[in-house]
Amino acid sequence: MTSEPEGRDLRRHRGFDANSDEHVIVVAGDWHSDLVHLTDNIPRLIDGGFPAGSSQPTTLLHVGDFNLTNGSRANKQFLLRAAELAAKRQMRILITPGSHDSWARLALRADFTRGEPTRLHGDVWALPRGYRFRIGGKSFLSFGGAGSMSRPTSKEGTTWWRQEMPSDTEVETSISRGHPHVVITHEAPRGGTARVDRKLARFPLKNIADRSYTALGRDRVTRIWHGVAPQLLIHGHHHLQAEGHHDDGRSVYALNQNQQPGNLASIDLDSMRVRWLDSARPRRVE
Repeated sequence: MTSEPEGRDLRRHRGFDANSDEHVIVVAGDWHSDLVHLTDNIPRLIDGGFPAGSSQPTTLLHVGDFNLTNGSRANKQFLLRAAELAAKRQMRILITPGSHDSWARLALRADFTRGEPTRLHGDVWALPRGYRFRIGGKSFLSFGGAGSMSRPTSKEGTTWWRQEMPSDTEVETSISRGHPHVVITHEAPRGGTARVDRKLARFPLKNIADRSYTALGRDRVTRIWHGVAPQLLIHGHHHLQAEGHHDDGRSVYALNQNQQPGNLASIDLDSMRVRWLDSARPRRVE
């Protein structure tokens, strides 16, 4: 008789584990299909943050702009290599889709449209907007999407998607379901970190329609931030490393993009402490 697989194999055998027992996880900012960053920088930074013999993270939460787009050969290669990284390190990669991820392609998947995680390849998953799960006794909310900063009509369905924008209904539904410990978003809430707010104030989009559209996305994520009141909110999108620590004890962390410091951090779920894993500048390939 075939024995039941153990450990990570058991989780893979049963599908997505929405209530895992890890105590340290990794969070990552935008990767934009950067193979060098994925295959060189990320393993090196994890190794540096978690030396041999120490407890290793088995979940990586990605804040979007992973670049799940048109199913091109380059896209497929990046996804394959991400799955290989996950398998080698016995970890899962859970993506909160951003504004450069194809919401239209994800919507073709029945599990995703039912509000369930969808397996992209191996242990790489995409999480639908509003999805909740638990890790190490802490509750998480994945609330992806953001308004693309440029929306040429000819590029709809290629570089931006109508489904990228969170709806009012999705915001209200998430708020009605209570207070998670951690929220993962792609967009930043207003007032989350001073550095992101300053960048957006100093360098507004020139196109007024695009400016209004992106502001709508921020407004809706800001409602999530205030409405569900998480202890931590982690986001990407603006390609900055930043921290915002608020008087009520809550914090916002902005993750930088690929090839930049501030792209990778860990969260100790017992203490809820966030630790940057890439204080040294990652290797850059010109």
